[in-house]
Amino acid sequence: MKKLEERLPANIYEYFRDRTMTGVASSIDEDGYPRGAPMSLFYALNDKTLLMGTQNRSQTFKNTERVGKIALTFINEGDVAFTIRGKARVFKRVMESNQYLGILVIEVEAVKSDVAVDVEVSEGVKYKFRSQKWEDLINAVLKELRAYTLEDITK
Repeated sequence: MKKLEERLPANIYEYFRDRTMTGVASSIDEDGYPRGAPMSLFYALNDKTLLMGTQNRSQTFKNTERVGKIALTFINEGDVAFTIRGKARVFKRVMESNQYLGILVIEVEAVKSDVAVDVEVSEGVKYKFRSQKWEDLINAVLKELRAYTLEDITK
């Protein structure tokens, strides 16, 4: 097993300060099984705290609220592959920028490198917007996430 870090490494922290990356959020459903879902709305408040925008009626939101734990797995170009394990709680049930999205606070407990010895990751999940409306919505959501501070989430 690869060494677990207790906080986001500097390169990952800086990435999530400026950009976002698509990954898989894994939560535990009511039957005790892992449930994965793609997510791409993340912002790092610091190297121990992430904000995640997600549909507020989704199974991921409900499972995470019920269990209080989540795992986030990312694979991206530049040989980036890692999993974040953390405690999670609801910060906002409804975002100001979109009534269908809420915000989860992820307190990082461990970060594990998933980089393979014999294989280099050269591409991650890529997407393009089907409409300007959708791109504008995502940009508004990310702008809102990036406006919050540590003080905001501890009130």
